[in-house]
Amino acid sequence: MAASLRSLQIRQTLILIVLTIIYLCFELGFNARLLDVVGGDVKPHDVEGVEFYGRSLSGIAAALVVLQLMWRRRLKNNGSGPSWKKIIFCCIATAAVVFGILKTTVTVLVETRDAQFRRLAFNTTLMQRSLVGGSLQLQGLVDDPTLFAKPEGKAFLALFPFLAVSVGHLDERMEPAKEQLINFNVRKIAGGAAGYYEKYQQAIGEVRDKWKLYSGMIPDDDAGLRQQQESAWSDYRQSLSRHGWQPESVPARRRAAVVNNVRKKVPVSANWHPADQISFRLAVKRRYASEAASKGLSIKGERIPPGLSFPAFVARPGIQAVLRDGPDGGDGSEASKGLRLPKGAVVQDAYASPAEFSRLFDQFAARQTAEKLVEYRASRNDFEVGGKYFDEGKEAARAAIVPPVALFFSLLGAIGHFSKLLYLIATVGLLVLAARRGEQAGADGQLSRRSAWIATGVLAGAFLGTWGIFSLSDNNVTKSELFRQMLDWNRQAADDSTRWQIAGKGLLANITHVVAVGQGYSYPVNEAIRIHVLQGVHYGYHPGQK
Repeated sequence: MAASLRSLQIRQTLILIVLTIIYLCFELGFNARLLDVVGGDVKPHDVEGVEFYGRSLSGIAAALVVLQLMWRRRLKNNGSGPSWKKIIFCCIATAAVVFGILKTTVTVLVETRDAQFRRLAFNTTLMQRSLVGGSLQLQGLVDDPTLFAKPEGKAFLALFPFLAVSVGHLDERMEPAKEQLINFNVRKIAGGAAGYYEKYQQAIGEVRDKWKLYSGMIPDDDAGLRQQQESAWSDYRQSLSRHGWQPESVPARRRAAVVNNVRKKVPVSANWHPADQISFRLAVKRRYASEAASKGLSIKGERIPPGLSFPAFVARPGIQAVLRDGPDGGDGSEASKGLRLPKGAVVQDAYASPAEFSRLFDQFAARQTAEKLVEYRASRNDFEVGGKYFDEGKEAARAAIVPPVALFFSLLGAIGHFSKLLYLIATVGLLVLAARRGEQAGADGQLSRRSAWIATGVLAGAFLGTWGIFSLSDNNVTKSELFRQMLDWNRQAADDSTRWQIAGKGLLANITHVVAVGQGYSYPVNEAIRIHVLQGVHYGYHPGQK
C-alpha cells in the first residue's frame, strides 16, 4: 500500500512539475513584456493593461501552491478529502484574493503618498521622458547612447522615478535644465514640426470649410444643406398628397400651377418638371448658398463682411483667434485649444517652405513651455488633495510606484517558482532513489524526514542562492557612480528613525539592486521564451499601435 502511495506521489509531483514549467514560461514571458512597457516613456493605459496580466499570474502562482498543498493532503487521506470541488474552489478563491490584494496594495501605496512625493514624482517623470528622448544625460551614468534600448537600461528607467524622489534638493538640481527639458518634451509630444503641421492642416481645413459656407461654395455633403433639401422635398410631397398626387403623377393640366407654387419657396426653373428631384435639390442648394453669403459671418464678436478671398478671410482677427485658441477660447478640452499659439502669433493660410512654418512651430513650443513651466514649478500645496495639480501628481506618483513594484513581484514570482520547480524535481528524484534502494516507504508514501529536509534545502538554497547572486552581481548600470549614489540616498534615514525603519530602507535598497540586476540579465532568456515558446504573446501591449 505504501509503495502504491509512493508511486502516486511521484505521479502527482510530475504533474505539478509540468504545471510549474507552464506557469514559469508565461511568467518569464510576461516579465520580458513588462520591462518593455515600464522601461521607457510610460503610458498609463499601457501600464494598466499589462498590470492585469501581472496580477493574474501572481494569483495563478498562489493557486498552484494551494493546489500542491491540498492535493498532497488528499493523497495522504487516500482520496477521502479534501474533495476536488473544494480544491478547485480554494484555488480559484486564492487566485482572486491575491489579484485583489495586489491591486489594493498598489492603490494604497499611491493614495498614501504625500503632496511632496507627488510633486517630486511629477518632476522626475519629466526627467524620465527626457532620458528616453535623449535630451537629458545624467552625469555618472554609463556613457552609452544605446543604453536605454538594452535590458539594464530599461530596468534603470523603470526604477528611476522611484529612486529620484529620494534625491536631495532635486528641484535645485533640475531647475537650470527644466525649461529646456519641457521644451524638448513639448516638441516631442507634438510630433515635431511635421506632426504639428498635420494639426495646422486640420485647423486650416476647418477654417476653409467655414469660408466656403461664408462665400456660398457649399459642398453637397454639408449637413445643413442636406437637412434643408430633405425638409423641402418632404414638404413638397406632402403638399401634393393633399390632392392625392405623387411627383410622378401630377396631371399635365396642373403642372404649371404646381411649379408656380413651388417657386414661391424654392427657385426652380419655370419649365421644371414636378418629378425632377435632382433639379429641385440643386435649387434648394442655390437658395441655401445665397442665404449663407448674404448673412456674412460673425466670429469671436467680429462681423466679417461678405466677399473676402480665403487669404483675407484667414487674416481677420476673429479667424486668427479661432486658429490660435479654438472656437471657444480653449475650455481645456483637446478640441477647443486650437493651435495653442501666443496672442502675437499670425497664422497664414499657407506656407511656402518648412522654414516659414518652423517659426510658427517655435511660437507654439514657446507658449506650451511657458504654461508647462508653471506646472513644474508649482508648490507643494498645489499637489495637496483638492489642489490644482493633485490629479497630475497622483498619476505621476502611480507612474513612479507601479513599474518597480510590478517588476519586483514578477521577479519574485519567477525566482520563487523556479526554486519550487527545483524542489519538485528534487522530491521526485529522492522518491525514485528511495524506491530503487528498496527503502521502506512511510505509511503515507511521503519522503522520509531526512529526504524532506534535503528537498526543502534545495528550495531554500535555490531561492536564497539566486537572490544572493543578484545581490552580489553588477551590470553596467549598477556599477555606475550615479546608481550607487542614488541607492545611498535611498538608504539614508532620518535622525529619529527606528532600527526597523533603517533596516527597511536597507532592504528596499537591496530589492532595488536585485531588480536592476535580475531584470537586466534575465531579459534575453525571457524574451526568447515569449517569442519562440509562447509564439509572441503580447500580454495586452501593442507598441506599434497609437
